[in-house]
Amino acid sequence: MAPDFGYCEERIVAAPSDAAMERAVIGDMLVDAEAAQGLAALLTVGDFTDGKASRLFEELSRRVASGESLNLVVLTSRGVLTQNEAAGYVGATNSALSWRAHAQVLREMRQRRAFLQAARYLERAADDRNSDTAAVLADAWAELTKASRMALTANSDPDAVLGAYEAEVRSWEGLPLANTGIRLLDGAIGGGMLPGELMAIIGGDGSMKTSLALACAESYLRNVGRDVLYLSIDMQPHKIALRRLLPLADTSEKNLLNMMIRGESLYSTARANRAKIDKGRFHLAGGPLDLKGIEALVNRLRPGLVIWDYLTATAGFESELEAQRTCTEKIREWQQRYDATWIVLSQMSEIAKAGQRNGDFTGRASGGNSLARNCDTIIELFLDAQPDENPELGYYRNPPLIAMVVKCRSGRKGSCWSLRYNGASMSFTGDAVAVERVKKRKPVYRI
Repeated sequence: MAPDFGYCEERIVAAPSDAAMERAVIGDMLVDAEAAQGLAALLTVGDFTDGKASRLFEELSRRVASGESLNLVVLTSRGVLTQNEAAGYVGATNSALSWRAHAQVLREMRQRRAFLQAARYLERAADDRNSDTAAVLADAWAELTKASRMALTANSDPDAVLGAYEAEVRSWEGLPLANTGIRLLDGAIGGGMLPGELMAIIGGDGSMKTSLALACAESYLRNVGRDVLYLSIDMQPHKIALRRLLPLADTSEKNLLNMMIRGESLYSTARANRAKIDKGRFHLAGGPLDLKGIEALVNRLRPGLVIWDYLTATAGFESELEAQRTCTEKIREWQQRYDATWIVLSQMSEIAKAGQRNGDFTGRASGGNSLARNCDTIIELFLDAQPDENPELGYYRNPPLIAMVVKCRSGRKGSCWSLRYNGASMSFTGDAVAVERVKKRKPVYRI
């Protein structure tokens, strides 16, 4: 059930409002056509607390939208308001040229009312022992964020904007970059992702998306040291927990399970080393998870890195298109609220898979393009054709795993890398080699 942020009955009288300014706004609309158009565009009935002023604003806004006259004679003759009411509203405004300032006052009053109601909601929740603390805080923060975005003006001074960001950067005490731990690939994406940035890892089935995401988690724990939240919506959580042991034991999953059954020391040692590295900072959540559940986790744990595996597997949606659009929009909101870096995994559409085989890397995730538009960095993974092998001689090689930087706002877009990996432990060695397409893309223009 949605939280009740409606006005508390006992606080209606004390709720911040300015009846005189509400009358002035109506007066502005009655005496100046430009003011009427501007106010109808900026304000809504929710900016008014007086019922009569609210209804009149709604009617005047409707007339502005439909091109009808706001002439006082017409309005009074049609019973929209009386002559005495019209005179009172017109007399309430000192100058219609101040309509923007009048609108600003009403909007600030509305924001303050929203803040008050959020506080009352928190007060009621604090008295309720059965309330979900994380959910309550998330709901209240969402309401406060929505109220803060009601502002009609924004600080447009670039020096002030830079100053605020400088204060945030100084609070980091070093660059908390989230990266893959693969030096050459990290160099191609500008060193890594900063708090508030979003990276997508896109690829077909079996292209080691999860392995690369886990490499990012490992690098973050070792080099940054803040908490990591892994949302394993696709795979069962124990699969992720087990996979994180494979590089430490330098073995395959099935071999590790046999060690577990036999109680071998290599398995116990891997678990102990894993715990020593993690220090309680790696958090693993399994599905099904919907957006509300995900935000509750992020709000409670406050991780520095969130890995979402994978986006369109999020519960509560009827289609991949709906899932990607809604989840991407929610991430945009959370980027402003939480100081976390976001890594999102996504499957590829069948068209995109076919394009890969022809050397076409475009970062098209399954479910549409909304994710790609909002990402700071996109890495697309592709398992290339199997090299020559000779099973009789025991000669096997891993198929080349190609990582292409499809999008990057702070690195080298278009660079391609063959990532060295251990197929048994599904982990990366940290080495990479720059590669070029065999199938060249044809130029569109001739110079």
